[in-house]
Amino acid sequence: MKEATKEMAHKIYEEYIEEGLKMFPPFKGFGMKFIQFSIDEPEYFKSVFMSRNDLSYIEFLESKIEWNRVIPSVQAAFSLNERDARLLFKNMMIYSFGLASLFVNSACVMTEEEISEHIGNACRGFLATIKMPKDERTKIIPSAESQDLGKVEDYISGKRNVIVGYGANKEMYQIRLDAILYFEAVGENVFAYTRGNVYEIKHRLYKIEEIVKNFEFIRVSKSLLVSKNKITSISSGEGGRKNILMLNGETVVASRLYVKDLMNEMKGSV
Repeated sequence: MKEATKEMAHKIYEEYIEEGLKMFPPFKGFGMKFIQFSIDEPEYFKSVFMSRNDLSYIEFLESKIEWNRVIPSVQAAFSLNERDARLLFKNMMIYSFGLASLFVNSACVMTEEEISEHIGNACRGFLATIKMPKDERTKIIPSAESQDLGKVEDYISGKRNVIVGYGANKEMYQIRLDAILYFEAVGENVFAYTRGNVYEIKHRLYKIEEIVKNFEFIRVSKSLLVSKNKITSISSGEGGRKNILMLNGETVVASRLYVKDLMNEMKGSV
């Protein structure tokens, strides 16, 4: 009897999914009909998806959902490569299972329009995380390093008050320009220094100078680009150079060739 019930449950589920894949876009139609199945046929939904097992969540999803029927429509709808399309679909299925579980257990009710809106909002959020670098802002317990990072909403909206940098373990960060004290070129590499951290920047110094030209940075040597707002004091050094004391207590040196421009800039900002 149980086997007959499971067979019927799978058959009815398949009918819902076939109908969903005929909708536009097929990806969203799949999700809508998946949830509709849980509302219309809660016992059959439990039979197909809610039996106890020891599978990981990835194994569970892959055993229950025919990914290859959906992934091409995800790629087409959002111009994603296969890896990112699978990531988006995985996240959306976890979200959809959450909604379906609410409905199967009669925990709440939603209209079709509300379900569609929630699925759309979740999809936009997951798409943003695919495009956004993984960093301290999205950890459960952010470290002190997160104070150097740009706002999530600034990244999503495309505001360019941040620059991409890499930590010691090659993790990628969006660093606030107003958190950077100075950029330094060391051989072929360029580093950004904040009060407590150092990040490698994958640009040459001249390119960085173009990127930050509207953010109060000034060239003080061939290898140094300094934030005027992070300078504590300037004193005379050897050979016509200037010693620049930064807010973090470090001293950098302005070469003689750049001293005049430095002093004119600092006078102009008083």
